[in-house]
Amino acid sequence: MNRHRTSMVMLVAVLGFQFMVQAGERVTPLTASPSTLAVERHHYSVSARVRPLLLFWIRCNDVGDAVVTKRRGADQSGYTLLIGSDPERAPRRINRWGYIDEEIRGDQVRVIGLMTEADEQSVEEAEARLRQPSHGDRTYQVMQATIHGDQARSVVTPIDVPKAYSFRELRTVLDLARQESSQATARDVRIPQGTRPGFLYALADLVHQHVKTVHGPGGIRRGPVVTYVYHGRLYQLRATRAEMMSTLQVGASTYRQIIAAEFEIKNTYTGELTRFSMTYGTDGPLAEVPLTASYQPRWWMQVDLALDDTKNGPQLADGVRP
Repeated sequence: MNRHRTSMVMLVAVLGFQFMVQAGERVTPLTASPSTLAVERHHYSVSARVRPLLLFWIRCNDVGDAVVTKRRGADQSGYTLLIGSDPERAPRRINRWGYIDEEIRGDQVRVIGLMTEADEQSVEEAEARLRQPSHGDRTYQVMQATIHGDQARSVVTPIDVPKAYSFRELRTVLDLARQESSQATARDVRIPQGTRPGFLYALADLVHQHVKTVHGPGGIRRGPVVTYVYHGRLYQLRATRAEMMSTLQVGASTYRQIIAAEFEIKNTYTGELTRFSMTYGTDGPLAEVPLTASYQPRWWMQVDLALDDTKNGPQLADGVRP
C-alpha cells in the first residue's frame, strides 16, 4: 500500500479504538443470555475542509457519517468503524469510505479493513476526477489479518467494485472481498514481546493512561511510546501533547473536563510519520470516549469528526457489523 492509502486506513481506525471501555460501562446486552454479545454504538458526523491554491480553507459540514460499535462477550470482543462521505449530501456527490473490524478471541486477533482508493494531489486533480464519467469500476484495497501468539499474517487484495456503491453496500463489498484473488499479497512478521496486537489497542492504552493520570498526583502525562503491528509492519504510537480543557463545545453540546491530545504514528520500516488529534472525556459515561477527531491526509484537505448520537447514521443489513 502506498503512503496515502496507509495513512487513510489509519484515519479509518482512529475513531474505533475508544469503545474498548471498561467492563460494565454503558453496555446494553442484546438478550439476557450470558453468551450473547453486548453491543454499544455511537454515531459521528463528518465534515471536511479543502484549501485551493494554498489560499484559504473552505468548509463543508455534515458531508458524511461514522458509526462505531463495540461488542463484548464472555470469551470474545470486537470493534468496528464505518466512515465515509454520503454522496447524497456531499458536494459533487463525493463517494469515499472505509471500514475496519477487529475481532479478538483469546490470544487470537482477526482484522478486516477496506477503503476506496484516493490518490489526488490537489483540489484541482480531485475535481477533474469527479468530472469523469461515472461508469466502470473503482478499486478497493482489502486487508485481512490474523495474529496467533507472536505471529502476524496480513493479506491485501485489490477488488473492483461499481463506482456507485457507497457505505450502504458494505455487505456486498465484503462478500466480494472474501473471494479468492491471484492479486493478493501477504506479509508475515514475528511480534516482539510487549507489542500491542493492533492500532486500536495501542491508542486505547494511551488514552486510558491519560484519563487515569489526570485524576492522580502530578496531573496528566503523555504516556510512553506504544508499539503495535499493522499489515506486517511495526508502528510506534506516542502522544506529542495532552492537556486539559475546562469546556468543549461540539454542535449544540457542551462537554466539561476534556482532554485535548495530539498523536504521532511512526512506521518503523519507512520512518513515515502520521499525525492526528482528538478530544475525549475524563468523567462519567463519556470517560475515554472520543468527542472529536481531526486528520489532515493531504495539504489541501482536512477531515473532522464530531460525536452526534442524535442521529443513527447508516443502517446496515443483517449480519454486518456495525
